[in-house]
Formats: sequence, structure tokens, C-alpha cells
Amino acid sequence: MMIKRLFLFLICTVLFSTNVFSQIETRVSKTDSAGLFVILTPNFTYNIVLEDLQKDYGNNLAIGTDIGIKMKSNWSIDFGFKYYFGGKVSQELLDSTFKYLHVDGFLIDKNEIRSNEVFQYSEFRGVSFHLQVGKVISVTKRYRNSGIWIKMGIGVTQHFMNIKNSRENEVLSLQKGYKEGYDKLTLGFSLYQFIGYVHMNKRNLFCMYGGVDFMENFAKRQRQYDYSLMRKDNSKRFEAMIGFKIGWIIPLYRHNPHAVYYYR
Repeated sequence: MMIKRLFLFLICTVLFSTNVFSQIETRVSKTDSAGLFVILTPNFTYNIVLEDLQKDYGNNLAIGTDIGIKMKSNWSIDFGFKYYFGGKVSQELLDSTFKYLHVDGFLIDKNEIRSNEVFQYSEFRGVSFHLQVGKVISVTKRYRNSGIWIKMGIGVTQHFMNIKNSRENEVLSLQKGYKEGYDKLTLGFSLYQFIGYVHMNKRNLFCMYGGVDFMENFAKRQRQYDYSLMRKDNSKRFEAMIGFKIGWIIPLYRHNPHAVYYYR
């Protein structure tokens, strides 16, 4: 008799537990509550250059990544890195930089052959590092980790003219050790802002974000001697970029992101 009662009690317990957990799973599947995330965010940006940067280079591209924390309160702190490439050097900058080297629009290489390769293929290169603080403003109760993402940051930005000088067509004055006097290496303190939309949920492959970012750089040339000026360039520069940015969010760690464990 005791065994039958125990068996009946176990059956009732299993049925009750199944019903309870089914209700919990239903609730969890419908609600994504705010949680703590450690995130890695690879990204791609198309940048429109402004101010002093616009005088020297065309628009550029950037790839980068941010790594940081999105807290349960939806505040975020992250460290961002970008690598810039592709911006075409303006003809004005090329002419002024190589004015003592070119003849009739050409440079003379080591074989005394006229070449315009440096003019055609030199490009903008740069890197930036920013410490960023942000806030995700959720717009729906269903996705508490998603919404409008606003970020601000401080850091440094460095860039230079990547002078193309192939082995087959070398210009002697632009070989290593000399071309640094022409590359316009620039470094400065910079400010960063971003506004966009972020979507994070338990399906990690669909965690993405996109928006517009802004960078203001207060910079100076870094080379001790500029051959085109025949002195050090001490001029101060204000540079800016507007970027159209998209990124993929990889949650490295999540702490209790679906913490709504009550049933209907």
C-alpha cells in the first residue's frame, strides 16, 4: 500500500513539475530580460572625411573590433580599435609633398625611368583606439538588451600616407629610412560618438548593430623633419570623420540574461 502511494506521489510530482517547467520555458522564450554580457564586436565602417583631413585624403574604409561589457542596467563600457585604409591621397598633397622630387609630374626611379606609381597608388592608413561608455535604451519589453545604443569615448588616432614604392620601380629618395620624411605621420587626441540600433537575443548569430559614428581628432605632425617643408611641421590640425558602421556582436559570456523565472 505504501509503495502504491509513493508511486502515485512520484507520478503526480513529475506531472506537476512538467507543467511548471513548460510554463517557465514558454515565458523564457517570449521574454529576453536585461543581463550582463561580455561582448566582442567586429565591425566595418565607411568614413566621410571632413575638415583638415578632407584637404589631404578622400573617404576611407575601416575594419575594427570592440571588446567590453554590457551591464544588466544596459550601460556599456568597451575598448574600441579601428584600422583605416583606402583613402586616396589628394593631388594637392602629392604635389606639395614631392615637389622637390618630381619632374613634369613624374618621379625618377633608380633606373632613371620616369614613374607615376607613387602618385597613383599611395593611400591613407591609420589606426585609432578609444575607451567608450554607452547606454542601450530598450524600446520593447520583449527585448530588454536591444534598442537605441548611444556611446561616447576618448582616445587617440594616428594616420599617415602609405607611400607605394615597389621593388621593380624604386625611387631612391623614398626608400626605407628616407620616405618617413614624406609620409605626414599624424597623431592626436580624439573624441568619439556613436548612435545606432543594437539587437541582442539568445540566438547569438542574430546579434548585430548598426549606426553612425563621429570622430574629432586634435592632431599634430610627428616627424622631426619634413622634406617638403625643409623643417619640422609644427602646425596644429583639426580633423573629423563621419562613419556609417555595421557590426556583429559575439557574446563571450552571459550572466542570467533571461532571469524572468515566474509562470502564468
